[in-house]
Amino acid sequence: MTGADLTTLGIGGKFLDLLVPEDGNELSLMMRRIHSEGRSFSVLGGGSNVLVTDEDMETPVILTTSMKSVRINREGERLLVTCGAGVALRDLMAMTLREGWSGLEFAPGIPGTVGGAVVGNAGSRYGTIGQSVHSVRLMRPGGASTEIGGEDIEWGYRMSGLQREELSIVWEVAFSFRESDRNAVLAEAKRSAAIRGMQPVGRRTAGCVFMNPPEDSAGRLLDLAGCKGLSVGGAVVSDIHANFIENAEGASAADVAKLADVCRERVSDIFGVRLRFELKSIGMSLGDCGG
Repeated sequence: MTGADLTTLGIGGKFLDLLVPEDGNELSLMMRRIHSEGRSFSVLGGGSNVLVTDEDMETPVILTTSMKSVRINREGERLLVTCGAGVALRDLMAMTLREGWSGLEFAPGIPGTVGGAVVGNAGSRYGTIGQSVHSVRLMRPGGASTEIGGEDIEWGYRMSGLQREELSIVWEVAFSFRESDRNAVLAEAKRSAAIRGMQPVGRRTAGCVFMNPPEDSAGRLLDLAGCKGLSVGGAVVSDIHANFIENAEGASAADVAKLADVCRERVSDIFGVRLRFELKSIGMSLGDCGG
């Protein structure tokens, strides 16, 4: 399998050591092996929000998408829904909307898996996923599992304290939802979906390339800087939303990284704002990604 097969951008070389656990026991054994060999590893979920190197990768890559268990416990009007990290966020959201459970109304159109969404505290102007997290289970380097309460995790804009757990993997998340009026939940979700309609849906992108700076919009700055339509090789800045880079014609990871750098420098030169990457990378450096 390749990065091109497993990412929404459709870019990336071969994964020469791809590990696909189906549950916590299998993940524990894999983590134990990697740790005993003294190797580093990368984690891949739904393949959104990530740029994979063009080169073949010997470093182990753990793909979480087969960890799809779901358990539901009812506690009065509260529902505890425990999901494997590989459950697609859209599927979890669809279940909450169908049942009239409140907590994920902000999530229509947000791609990826539960694990990645929680680590990056995915969200929109109407809410973030961290607000509904009851607890998270991590797999440590030696293969031991530990649980952290949601209230003990630092949550911020497109970040969580889980990002400091570089050698651990989120493998299960428990969410706390509340029973609500189904029509009210659907109405809130439709409001959020309207915002997503202004993004390049159906095109090969990785989602937003840059985080919004304080009190401003990265898309607005990139648009004013004349970035829409700029291209490098097969990569082009979307004509719908300037904070999206599309794989239009067989783009390479190098094309995307170069185009992102060009856009970032334009905004810096014109507005004096240094945009921070929301896009993550595997097997390559992407500016000062996340810095």
